[in-house]
Amino acid sequence: MTSRPRTAGGPDTATVSARQDLVEATRALASAVGRTGVDEARMRGLAARLRELVPDLEESRLPRVPRTAFADAVGAPDYAWQRDNPALPGVEIRFVEGMAHAELPDGLDHLFEGPEDLVHGGVAAMLMDVVLSSLVQFHGIPCVTASLTVEFRRPTPLRRALTLTGRLDEVHERKALASGTVLYEGGVTIEARGVFVRVDRGRPGTG
Repeated sequence: MTSRPRTAGGPDTATVSARQDLVEATRALASAVGRTGVDEARMRGLAARLRELVPDLEESRLPRVPRTAFADAVGAPDYAWQRDNPALPGVEIRFVEGMAHAELPDGLDHLFEGPEDLVHGGVAAMLMDVVLSSLVQFHGIPCVTASLTVEFRRPTPLRRALTLTGRLDEVHERKALASGTVLYEGGVTIEARGVFVRVDRGRPGTG
């Protein structure tokens, strides 16, 4: 994912880039751990080595995982969701002509597997929620998800390039409706529709 500065007063570009490097290394490690077949003795030795890293990382502890502020999402050309969270598949969402687009060129890792070699439906639903809610906020509507309906049209494979899309369908005084898709090789695998309710910007969940 591309590196860009955060809001004024936040970490500089070099710090943001270094954090992304650490996060990507951790994701690669998690993927390797999840599928390793080394013997028991090596597993225990590796576990001990990893635990030795924890105190170094906790020398300076932030109150939460960094995330893009709501103010950075409104009207912006792109929005990075959970880019700094190694436990989740970070997504860079682009906004073009009022619609949302996200490309996952490498698809999703086996850590997000449901049925064999296929993306877990709950993970796909989470990503659609992210794309649609980010789109609503891009349009200047602070919101939380009220409901999300997901229809699985056909299997979504792991480790294959995917495209996520979103469009804003309706805006009302207290809610907005948005819909989107997951595409594989140009075909729709998942369709989603969400209802998002307006909230005060200062409330949790509004960035």
